[in-house]
Amino acid sequence: MNQMPMTPMGVGKLLDKSFNVYRQHFGAFFFLALIWFGPFLLVQQLLLIDVSSIPLLMQDTEGLEFWEAMGEKFGGQEDLLTQNVALMLLYAFVVAPLTMVVAYPQLIAGATFMTKSALEQQPVDLKAGLKQALGRFWPLVGSTIVYGLLAVALTIGFLLVFMLIGFLLVLATGNSLETFFDSESTLNPFIFIVVFLFGYILFLAGMVLVPGYFLLRWSFYLPLVLFERNGIGIDKSWNLTKGNFWRLFAIYLVLSILYSIFSGGIQVAVMGIMGTSVISQIIMVVLSCLLMPWMAIVYALAYFDLRVRKDGTDLEALMSKQLDQDIDRLLAKDAGATHE
Repeated sequence: MNQMPMTPMGVGKLLDKSFNVYRQHFGAFFFLALIWFGPFLLVQQLLLIDVSSIPLLMQDTEGLEFWEAMGEKFGGQEDLLTQNVALMLLYAFVVAPLTMVVAYPQLIAGATFMTKSALEQQPVDLKAGLKQALGRFWPLVGSTIVYGLLAVALTIGFLLVFMLIGFLLVLATGNSLETFFDSESTLNPFIFIVVFLFGYILFLAGMVLVPGYFLLRWSFYLPLVLFERNGIGIDKSWNLTKGNFWRLFAIYLVLSILYSIFSGGIQVAVMGIMGTSVISQIIMVVLSCLLMPWMAIVYALAYFDLRVRKDGTDLEALMSKQLDQDIDRLLAKDAGATHE
């Protein structure tokens, strides 16, 4: 197999490369997402939305002014949610977990394999990507479950510690929790707002620096499980991402912003034209499958970039070690010759 023609990439170059790979192999990546995520997203819509209460093709806003029509189309979204508790539980405990432990790792693994082929200028074969990922089905599922449990444990642990610190700070000021929420309290409302905003900002920063730090460092377990075929990949991901947290965080931040802009724009466009209808929901499922492959390609490129950086560092360390050993042997040889 050819060696990947890659050099370390910055955030901008990596994103530009992701667009090029997706554009050149659009069909293969799109159908990969459609195969794995399409059915799950469609089932999600059918379970969570009361389909019987919405029209098939287009929401009727005839006779309304433009802004009234827009308000009617966007304002009734909350009424779409089904009131059937059994369907909600089915989604929460069956569909959502299966999406996370089956569809997500299979999509990422398949996209990573196909991105590798694109980088090596090999044919990007959807069938080969599906086969490669399915061949590691259970290791990918098991590693994802472990990662998910770690994510839940870290998040709950951070929340408990954060709440405990907040409680101790309140007690240290000589107040109680009731003081902040008592309508008859003499506490200045401005102070309450400042404390609330400060606490919220501190909470977000803490989520990034504590659970976010560990989860990002562990997040490249999937390609490691796919290619290296041993272990759950989390410990190797930790070693692979060493010294790269802030660069990876910048990639994740830019990716999240761009995804929000694209997905939000798509939703506004579809809802603005068709309103709430069965067809509009299906269209949004398909359009969601358009964005998912791009995110998977960015993830894969970030992994290969880390590999290039890590292998380069390992090679430099190996050469340095070899040079030191050669110098030691020469010094020992010279010392032996002098002694004779």
